[in-house]
Amino acid sequence: MVLSAARSDALPRDVAPSAAMAVLSPTVPRAGRDLLDRALGWFGASMIAVGLGLAVVLVGELAVPLAEGAHHDFLAFYAAGKLVLDGQAASLYDAPTLTAIQRTIIPTPVGANGYMPFINPPFAAVAFAPLAALPAQAARAAWALVSLALLAIAAARIARPLPGHERAVGALLLVLSFPAYHSLAEGQWSAAMLLGGLAALEAARRGSWQLAGLALATWWLKPQLIALPLVALALDRRWGTVAWSVLGGAALTLASLPFVGLGVYGTYVGYLVQVGISHFTGAGAVARSVWQGNLATAEGLNGLLVGYLGQGSVVSVDALWGALVAGLVGLWLVACRFQRPGFASPSGRRMLAAGIGVVLLVNPNLFVQDCVLVFLLLPALWPLASPGYWRASVAVAGIAAVTLLDQPLSSHLFTLVLLGVVVALCLSSIADARRQGSLEQHPRGRSQLHGALKRGGDERIRTAE
Repeated sequence: MVLSAARSDALPRDVAPSAAMAVLSPTVPRAGRDLLDRALGWFGASMIAVGLGLAVVLVGELAVPLAEGAHHDFLAFYAAGKLVLDGQAASLYDAPTLTAIQRTIIPTPVGANGYMPFINPPFAAVAFAPLAALPAQAARAAWALVSLALLAIAAARIARPLPGHERAVGALLLVLSFPAYHSLAEGQWSAAMLLGGLAALEAARRGSWQLAGLALATWWLKPQLIALPLVALALDRRWGTVAWSVLGGAALTLASLPFVGLGVYGTYVGYLVQVGISHFTGAGAVARSVWQGNLATAEGLNGLLVGYLGQGSVVSVDALWGALVAGLVGLWLVACRFQRPGFASPSGRRMLAAGIGVVLLVNPNLFVQDCVLVFLLLPALWPLASPGYWRASVAVAGIAAVTLLDQPLSSHLFTLVLLGVVVALCLSSIADARRQGSLEQHPRGRSQLHGALKRGGDERIRTAE
């Protein structure tokens, strides 16, 4: 752990961590660095060009009324906000009531359920109520602008370590990514959750664990995403952070009670359980369920298995999903025994990034919009040397970009690539810890280690700043 706290370029050749030091930022010979950077530049430019095309499509879509065949998640949020405004919050999870409101906007059935169900907590409906006072088209455009502002703030913060024009390019890679486009088109909460996750990481880096817990409370918007981070924090005995996250969620709940009442939260808990069960009983492919949808279009391990085995193969999908989740979480926990996740060392930061990847992969309801959260790997890995952070930025943007290919091809490349990255990050941390142990036991290794740390100390401090 002491060894991993020093920068790799400050260590002797036989002491420095290998390429495992930068799974997302490969170390290459000097002769190939210019070629690699030029290739990454062209790759980044191509992703931005595609993103600009998506931006034009999005503007065109927002300029016209919602239509059949377009992105419809916004209907659920708008209808929920309407119910809060009309004093009918008790019907937030009632299918006929939501359907009636949505048919005033689109007169034909939409989605696998025939309407768009509202599956977020009641406080999300309260937050959306002011926008629901507007006509649907204006509300959708206004919410897209708010979400775009949140994305821009997050992108600027994540790209901040990059120098010069690379900073602007790094920010554009996030804002113009396909998951960001999908979030804006669907009217989803992904931008708010990205900014909340980023704020939590930055607070934790400064040692402000209470603030980190409060920032993480934004993930109560989708409880399936906050569950694993809370468990990981509890295992790390960060009880204060867990408590502040729970208190943050409780504060959101209490603030909403004057508008929705307490009873609807009981309805929500029961409804959420049924929605969760639906994801493991075929989601309407075998029998009618509370939540129905095409899980083959989802990312994550569940979507991967459904995509290749079929949504009707419930037993096979569930068994394999359980095995994969157990194996992946088990690998991460084993790697954590060698290297505690945190910001003190490169290995610790890799384990933190791997943990974020695990959270995304095991989510049974990971659709494209929430894949924008993969950009949280970058602040988890920082600080890296400037070329390393740029390469990692393009690599993470590339992971996000493959979701565009997953839509027409159902290839699930995002899941496969992210799974490979998580496994590599875990194995590299284990390998570094074993290498450090061998060096500390060998007299010559201890001497090299001492000299490397002495030479790298000042440089490490400058990098961290």
